[in-house]
Amino acid sequence: MNSFKLPKHLNAGGLLSFLAMMGRPLRDGDVEIDISDLRRVLPASLVSLTAMVDLWRRQGREVRFTGVPECPILSYLQRMDFLSSCRVEMTEAFRRHDSKGRFVPVKNVIHQTDEMAREVAACLAPGGEEFDHPNAGLFDTITYVLTEVGNNIRQHSSGMGYAAAQVHGHEGMIRMAFADNGMGILKSFRMVEADWSMEATDTDAIAKALQPRISCKAGPPNEGVGLTMVSSVVSKMGGALLVVSGTGMAKFFIGGERSFETFPEGSSYQGTLVAMTFPEQAASRFADFLQEAKDDAGILQSVRGRATFEP
Repeated sequence: MNSFKLPKHLNAGGLLSFLAMMGRPLRDGDVEIDISDLRRVLPASLVSLTAMVDLWRRQGREVRFTGVPECPILSYLQRMDFLSSCRVEMTEAFRRHDSKGRFVPVKNVIHQTDEMAREVAACLAPGGEEFDHPNAGLFDTITYVLTEVGNNIRQHSSGMGYAAAQVHGHEGMIRMAFADNGMGILKSFRMVEADWSMEATDTDAIAKALQPRISCKAGPPNEGVGLTMVSSVVSKMGGALLVVSGTGMAKFFIGGERSFETFPEGSSYQGTLVAMTFPEQAASRFADFLQEAKDDAGILQSVRGRATFEP
């Protein structure tokens, strides 16, 4: 039996230690996860843990959650569809209300990403479908990010992907996260026989993936702009970004500082996690930031995003 007791806080400060704890090699047998103390959790923790649980089940392990009735944020985990995504079914002792403008529960990235992106954007940016609406920039930002990262998950991971998001009104911040349990960035590069990848580390691969014109897609066209453009736009908006894959991680801090690091020895994340936080108000300038990011990367062709077109 592999037993984990989740800490009280799986927020920004505790996310990486949580991933390191859950990413240690498992012994033979099933998995037990105690959530009785859990009090704070963000979308990145929800989607990464959901992806882990799915992976363990596909390995033939039984995964059990304990301490569920005692969990102080049980209703939140239910509203975010985390428990149901992990196949924990129980009666909800509350009435569900419209989540528009507040959060997007855990979703499988399995259908057309363009469609999913518009659904999520409509939830987080109500009314933004209209070009001149105050939420139009936020709608375009969310649609663009979800489409780019979602396509990466579907095209390269060969695993199951999940997405979730939340609006923190009192902070004026949007938090979005995507996780899959597939092959990871480095193996994706090796699958297309990128020369440099054979001697590279997971951290090297993440750094490459954040450069323009570097793609995991075999054959032309080799645009390689998805994660590059997403990271650039988020940074220009004054946001933060985290990319985790295998034993490597990249952190983009608010203010522009970047770091590339490695997990403690013995820990890794199977698949890829992309999490970001950005100010809601900054999204009103999405078109400008996207154009600046394209200029910085020397990209001339059009890139997805309704706000890039003239009215």
